[in-house]
Amino acid sequence: MCKLRLPLFLLAFVAFALGCATSPRQADSLDYRARAESQTQAGVRVSAVVLSADETLEAFEIPLAQKNIQPVWIEIENREDEEFVLMLLSIDPNYFAPSEVAWLFRGEGKPSFDKRLDLFLERHIPIVIAPQSTVSGFVYTNLDPGAKAFAVELLGERSLRSFEFAQLVPGIEADFMRVDFERLYEQAEVRDLDLEGLRNYLEALPCCVLGGDQETAGDPLNFVIVGDGRHMLATMVRRGWDLTETTRQATAWRTVASSLFGWIYRTSPVSPLYVFDRPQDIALQKTRRSVDERNHLRLWLAPVTMDGQNVWVGQISRDIGIKFTTKTIVTHKIDPVVDEARLYISLDLAASQSLRAVGYVKGVGHSDRVAPRYNYTNDPYYTDGLRVVLVLGEGRQPLDRIEFLDWARPPQMTRPESPIADTQE
Repeated sequence: MCKLRLPLFLLAFVAFALGCATSPRQADSLDYRARAESQTQAGVRVSAVVLSADETLEAFEIPLAQKNIQPVWIEIENREDEEFVLMLLSIDPNYFAPSEVAWLFRGEGKPSFDKRLDLFLERHIPIVIAPQSTVSGFVYTNLDPGAKAFAVELLGERSLRSFEFAQLVPGIEADFMRVDFERLYEQAEVRDLDLEGLRNYLEALPCCVLGGDQETAGDPLNFVIVGDGRHMLATMVRRGWDLTETTRQATAWRTVASSLFGWIYRTSPVSPLYVFDRPQDIALQKTRRSVDERNHLRLWLAPVTMDGQNVWVGQISRDIGIKFTTKTIVTHKIDPVVDEARLYISLDLAASQSLRAVGYVKGVGHSDRVAPRYNYTNDPYYTDGLRVVLVLGEGRQPLDRIEFLDWARPPQMTRPESPIADTQE
């Protein structure tokens, strides 16, 4: 039997590398550099780590996170005979200049503006890396809670080196941290399938997730991702998807406050839904102005692989508001045209240039405004009834090279005949 390829990344979210990656090296002191992750290409080695808010405060003695600034520490060791220039925009296209950071904190604390400016200038990484030299320092990026994805691109006279990272930011209790992926299935339970075998397996899956009572059908299982877990999550984080926190008192109150006051809460929890007799293994979301408006998805690792690659069964929908319900007191109302959310994840992965192939298989079955289906909290939804299968590839996958599997064919998407109406339970 084929063993599930479950990278330890899912337990610690180590970096996704196009080059050669090594485990975080151990520093003499227990500071952020002990978590730095390293990648090597030829004679160039890059180490990087994203600082948490607490680590930032300790390192700079200034609460940079309050201004949505997140330092990334980088070390570049160049053992080649070629000079490289660090392309700062590859790390963050909207990074903060050292003088900008100093100005934002002018008048706070004892140091003068000039001394504070000197501090941020001195700690900023040099952008020119001479042959046979090592440089290190910070890039002041925009804050990303939960996880951060970035590239370190080095431009030389004769070559371009690109190193890609995706890292967990300390301080979050994400959903996937409670899952022991190595113990989800016994090795003998896992079947490795070919493409046609995968199609048959996916069409035999249940139509929908189960709700909180683990009995009532909920939202449709409407997408599948095939790919290594490390690659999949790194791709999603690069596209702006945030991890979700576990539901507990603090996160519940923060979610309520976000809804009431319109605060942005990018890592707000999602409610548990059930497939394979367990709640989601991973949840991700993209929020708009508040948690009332977001795309969110759930993923479950399936007990099969396809040509050795993990298979993730998923449910995605778009939240458009909140409502009261007898089942969960307060819950989100979903956009009834759930195929729009399915289309979104398909386009998002295509835009990431990580999508190698796409196809459709039979799923929940057709429903429309005349005869809608309903999720666990009685929201109606309409769908062509298919689930999309998204196969990831390693390296860059140009849009004109995406393979379209000759499986089921979705009809042309149609829009609802009238505005979305509220429904009564």
